[in-house]
Amino acid sequence: MSARFAKFLALPLLAAALSAQVNPPEPAQDAADPSPKILPDTENSRATDTLLLGYRLADYARATKDARAMIVAARMIDSIPLKKGTDKGRLDREMVTEGAVDTLTAADLFAEAGRLAAGDPDLLAEIEASQAEQTRGVACPCNSIRTARFVPAKTTWTLRVTRRGGEPFVVGARRDSAVPVVLRVLDENGGLMCQDRSGNVTLYCRVNPIWTGPVSVQTVNYGEQGTGVALVSN
Repeated sequence: MSARFAKFLALPLLAAALSAQVNPPEPAQDAADPSPKILPDTENSRATDTLLLGYRLADYARATKDARAMIVAARMIDSIPLKKGTDKGRLDREMVTEGAVDTLTAADLFAEAGRLAAGDPDLLAEIEASQAEQTRGVACPCNSIRTARFVPAKTTWTLRVTRRGGEPFVVGARRDSAVPVVLRVLDENGGLMCQDRSGNVTLYCRVNPIWTGPVSVQTVNYGEQGTGVALVSN
C-alpha cells in the first residue's frame, strides 16, 4: 500500500471524531445472525467503508453547517476511485417516468464547503490546498463499484452480485431525497443477512460470507415519491 493511500485510509478516524462530537453513533443495521463470523478487512472493503463514511460525514456537515467536516468528507470521497456498475438490476414495478439521480462528487462537496466557509480566509485556504493536493492523484488498488438508478415510489430495486467466501462485503445506499428507504442484503435462498432501516441519508450494510455465491442487494422505497439511489459496494 502506498503511503499516500494509507494517509487517506486514516481519514475515517478524523471523520468519526468530528461526527461523534454532536451525533454519537447509533445501531443502524439489523443482522439476521446476531453474532456473524467477522472477517478481516481487505483493501477493497476498507476503501468502500471510507467512501461510505465520507458520504455520511457530508450529511453531518450539511446538517451542522460545518465547513471543516465537509472538507474532510470531500477528501475522503475523492480519495477512492470508483467503477461504474453496468448491471442495473431490476425493479419489481414498471417505471412510468424516469427520474434523475444526483451524483455526489468531491467537487460538489468542496464547492459546498466554500459556501459554508462564509468568507473565512483560513477555511478557504484549506479548501484550496485540499483541492490542489487531490489533483495530484491517489494510488489506490481499490475496486469500489457505484451503480445508480431512479427508484419509483413503493418499489423495490434488486441487484444480484456474486461474493467470494472469506471476504467481507460492504455495501451502502445513498438516497437523494427525503423519502423513506431501506437497504437489505439477502442470501441466495432469500434469507436476510443484513438490513438498515435507520432512515439515514446514507444506509450501510456489511456481511461476512463464508462461501462463494450470489447475494441480492435490495433498496426498498416506501415513499409516495420516487428517488435517485446510488449503491456503492466492494
